[in-house]
Amino acid sequence: MGIQERKEKEKERRRQQIMVAAKRVFTEKGFSRATMEDIAREAELSPGTLYLRARP
Repeated sequence: MGIQERKEKEKERRRQQIMVAAKRVFTEKGFSRATMEDIAREAELSPGTLYLRARP
């Protein structure tokens, strides 16, 4: 496995981590009351990481 392949796997793993956290937060608080900070806390990531991952 090369470096690029490892980076892609890590990127996908982190994306899935964020999605799972978001689902939990939305279920608990509802979509309109959830914040990026709530999701970041649940995913154990910094809020800035979420914004970086949100870009296409």
